Amino acid sequence: MASKRSSYRILSLAGGGYLGLYTAAVLAALEQRCGEPIARRFDLIAGTSVGGILAIALAFEIPVSTIVALFRQHGEKIFSSRHLPSNDIGRLLDLARSVLGPKYDGLALREALEEIFANRTLGESQHAIVVPAVNVSLSQTKIFKTPHGPASIGDEQLRAVDVAMATSAAPAYFPAVRIGEHLYADGGIFAVAPDQVALHEAEHFLQIKASRIQMLSIGTATENYRPADPIEADDGAIGWLSSGRLILTTVSVQQQHVHAMLEDRLGERYMRIDSGWGNHGLGIDVATRDAADRLLKMAEESVDALDPRFLSRALDG
Repeated sequence: MASKRSSYRILSLAGGGYLGLYTAAVLAALEQRCGEPIARRFDLIAGTSVGGILAIALAFEIPVSTIVALFRQHGEKIFSSRHLPSNDIGRLLDLARSVLGPKYDGLALREALEEIFANRTLGESQHAIVVPAVNVSLSQTKIFKTPHGPASIGDEQLRAVDVAMATSAAPAYFPAVRIGEHLYADGGIFAVAPDQVALHEAEHFLQIKASRIQMLSIGTATENYRPADPIEADDGAIGWLSSGRLILTTVSVQQQHVHAMLEDRLGERYMRIDSGWGNHGLGIDVATRDAADRLLKMAEESVDALDPRFLSRALDG
């Protein structure tokens, strides 16, 4: 999987639950522009949570349009067709769904992923990927990898479906996923934006000089996220957990922080695509038709706003 390009190109895809439809739609538009599987334009792909699902799909050259269709077709089965609760009683009822167990059982997600990944393993991947998760049995970070280098082996026999389920098993939303002897949960606990994970993989494990590295990072439409409800100093569980405020804050600030650091490290060789939040009734697990339509529109607007020179640098080198 050695690169023949003068630059070493990385694609990094952030996590964010159903907000990943935005990421998928951006990728689909870019892939259409490429006229070939977009993974062929990159040497390494990193993805966390829903970004990990996308990264695995790209690694097998599954058309991104197929993933967009999966979001549209299965979103309400995987999550729900409920809108965000609009009052305290609704918020309490929504929180109650995850008090004694995860909010969703994950069965619809696994079924949808098995449709596209079947029994493929990481060792069968056509492109190099790194996918963060958390080993909750040992309280350790885990980076699932394709066998793309001497120090990046050991996961090649793992099923793509299991890895995809593990990286997206957000606590309180989905059950942890057993792989071998251990249970795994969402990589967004520590690396919702896997840009640094990918940079470390390239520099440390693959011995790529930083001066050669170019990265395109795509977010999940949480740029400048602000809670819709007023914030109080003494907010408790309802204030922090309702409407996904805690997890959306985590997603947004991790992406902001990583973005700033990677800009410092790579300068103009670090490129980012994301959309402002805007409070359009969106959420980590809001999979309504209105939410899907809004995310698709935001993706279209993001791509239309890109300078042609940006696109050329990001995709053509």
